Amino acid sequence: MSQLALPADFFPELIALDIDDTLTEHMGTVGERVIDAVAAIRAAGVQVVLATGRSLSTTAPVGRALGLDGWAVCSNGAVLATIEPQSVIDAITFDPKPVLDQLVEQLPDAIFAVEDAHGIFLTTRTFGADALGMSIREVAFEHLTVNPVVRLVVRSEDHREDGFGEIVKQMGLHSVIFGIGDLAWMDIGPVGVNKATMLANLCTRLDINQANTLAIGDFTNDIEMLRWAGVGVAMGSASAAVMAAADTVTSSTPGIGVAEVLDALLA
Repeated sequence: MSQLALPADFFPELIALDIDDTLTEHMGTVGERVIDAVAAIRAAGVQVVLATGRSLSTTAPVGRALGLDGWAVCSNGAVLATIEPQSVIDAITFDPKPVLDQLVEQLPDAIFAVEDAHGIFLTTRTFGADALGMSIREVAFEHLTVNPVVRLVVRSEDHREDGFGEIVKQMGLHSVIFGIGDLAWMDIGPVGVNKATMLANLCTRLDINQANTLAIGDFTNDIEMLRWAGVGVAMGSASAAVMAAADTVTSSTPGIGVAEVLDALLA
């Protein structure tokens, strides 16, 4: 159920939208209602920015479906890109070797993948294009450490039940996000980097005050973004922790909940 209550007289200059389970069902298509709502809010002069854990290769098609041609924050904040042309503008990278060397000792049977600054994934074993991106190359483990990366992905079927919690505590990893559903995976990014980090950088570029921003999301990787935004909106399907980081809650249906927020702003 929607509990949407936006501040009186609030109208943002920038709106940041998560994709999966916010704009669309996970890896789903964009609905007509949210396409129309995004077009209307953009016509009112608002910057609409996708802010997602996806790589650029799987973010750009969603942006185009929404009629967007501008900015996107990808890879959980490590990448700032444009949709048209599809291009990486800025990337925050780290050396994956120290982390990989530790992880492979504890997870010798895991699948490892890294995303480089250009959105190319190198993986020790392919486990589905949708899970990573459209540009994937299968390589030997040692090739993962050749260049700096924007993120490291670990998948381990052995940890589907108990997760990676104890390993993370022992290692003191970088920014860590856990997979969803039946995918036992861990997404490791640069230290201190999240969606809010790059959105703040983008606002500096565009000379937009943080107070004049709105963000909508549903998952733990949206918490910092929801807290950072002038107004943070959680999807009705979000966990209690995500809702606690938001200022208000919209309905739970992907796309529809976003459209309700955008329509309310224009009412």
